[in-house]
Amino acid sequence: MAQQGSATPVDFKLIRPKNYFANERTFINWLQLAVTMGGLGLALLNFGGNGIRVRISAFVFETGALALIVYAYTMFWRRANRLQRGERGSWDDQVVPVIVVMFFIFATAINFGLTFHKKAYTPPVDNLSVVTMSWGLKQHH
Repeated sequence: MAQQGSATPVDFKLIRPKNYFANERTFINWLQLAVTMGGLGLALLNFGGNGIRVRISAFVFETGALALIVYAYTMFWRRANRLQRGERGSWDDQVVPVIVVMFFIFATAINFGLTFHKKAYTPPVDNLSVVTMSWGLKQHH
């Protein structure tokens, strides 16, 4: 007879495929986020103009995307090795998602800041031609 309240040992090999697939899904989700971030950087480069401000913003997004790809790859292999060894413990990462959100806020703030700085800048007007606001006609002084 089995004792009441005694736990039966669980064979973790029975639930391993589920864990492997969860690891792969997590890896693919991180890669999707990295592709989105990289796409934002490429869109800035292609449609944002030719200035240094656009290149800085695009560089920030592309660097974040590459860092996210490296993180996803290393975490995938670390978790896969832990699964092969049958380790138990916490599998969640509470730090990196917060860092990714803060990075998106930072990169977006840089992009907006550089964009509005660009809009606020007015090039100096030479004394030869001045465009009037009412008609857009050039007047020579």
